[in-house]
Amino acid sequence: METLVENAIEQYAERYTSEVSPLLDEILTETEARTGKLDWSIGKVQGQFLKMMVALSGAKIVVEIGTLTGFSALIMAEALPPDGQIITCETDPFHAQIARRFFVRSPHRKKIRLELGDALATLSKLRAESVDAVFIDADKADYPSHYEESLRILKPGGWMAIDNVLWDGEVVNPDNDDPDVSAIKQFNEKVRQDNRVDKVMLTLRDGVYLARKR
Repeated sequence: METLVENAIEQYAERYTSEVSPLLDEILTETEARTGKLDWSIGKVQGQFLKMMVALSGAKIVVEIGTLTGFSALIMAEALPPDGQIITCETDPFHAQIARRFFVRSPHRKKIRLELGDALATLSKLRAESVDAVFIDADKADYPSHYEESLRILKPGGWMAIDNVLWDGEVVNPDNDDPDVSAIKQFNEKVRQDNRVDKVMLTLRDGVYLARKR
């Protein structure tokens, strides 16, 4: 998905945001070259936002649902303490292979555990209230189940960020009956009505729903 703001504004925001490491820049370049799915990846501003959230919250254990080529996992790993860990889940072997090639080159590689396969199967093995933060960026139809399992494993006070919740602005188009748009709208309503969390929807890139477990 593209950013909701004008390209010039996005570039301006990026210019006034901390630069990402050269390895992260390389991931974005290779994502476009080898997959053609650069718009599937979070951008630099959103990446630094997630990194800031990890740092400010003092998160030690993070779960990511949807690795793609590793940009988001690696940028969050940079903010983790030396004994921290990010468990990142990916279903596509090709994407996982690319991500692993970058992870092994990073000084933060020991903090990253990549799980290939169904994310729900991985999450089901984690103890309740054992995780500090979750980032969800996977198939939109699976958002409700990923959300519920994430709530189970999150500690009270832990947070989750869910990507693409504005879906290129199409969530406000009453004539768009695309399955992904419908899934996102239903999911957004589910979170809005959920009293187990405090939440704020951000117009960052393609929309990020930030929820804190009470």
